[in-house]
Amino acid sequence: MTAPTPRPLGEVLREALPTHEAPESLRAWARAQANAASEEHSAPRASTRRALSRFAYAAGLVAALALGWSGERIYRASAESANAQKMLVTALVDTHVRSLMADHLTDVRSSDHHTVKPWFAGKVPFAPNVPELQAQGFPLVGGRAEFVAGHTAAALVYGRGPHTINLFIWPATARDAGAPRTTYNGYSLVHWTDGGLTYWAVTDAAASELDAFERAFRASSP
Repeated sequence: MTAPTPRPLGEVLREALPTHEAPESLRAWARAQANAASEEHSAPRASTRRALSRFAYAAGLVAALALGWSGERIYRASAESANAQKMLVTALVDTHVRSLMADHLTDVRSSDHHTVKPWFAGKVPFAPNVPELQAQGFPLVGGRAEFVAGHTAAALVYGRGPHTINLFIWPATARDAGAPRTTYNGYSLVHWTDGGLTYWAVTDAAASELDAFERAFRASSP
């Protein structure tokens, strides 16, 4: 007797189990999902571009906010620095004018630097250079101790024809950085730093005269 040929398991199950036809709505949903998956698979670049576009927009927004914040900080720091220098220049000119009006130009009056320089010992926390610049056209008149815009300063007084030059000196700090030349209410000012000290010269002489004074003084520095 010949043994029966084995039947596929799937065929046996289809005969043994009840079958139900899927409703049209379910088949439509399945087709829609398949089409969407096919489109997404066939156009990954477009999807990637959209994602990158959104990322770039977000990154750009963050960068813009960061730059705006940094820009505001820089603007505020610049404005504060400009305002601080304006206040310092005003104080320097006021002190210069006051020294002339109050007849208190010098505490020690002498054209000899050996007399003027030692006078500052114990009155200011540094030893100022006190050159004699008579040969360059700027005779030494004397000196005095000053307090300018929060700085204990040495004020050296030089002449230039009928004009007076007040040279204010104090230890240099980061706050002392500023424009090397400026004018205020008809007065000329020149600023420089050297050897850990900051210098501000003020006069009603022409700016070119003050430039010549700066060159002469700096050439005399040890």
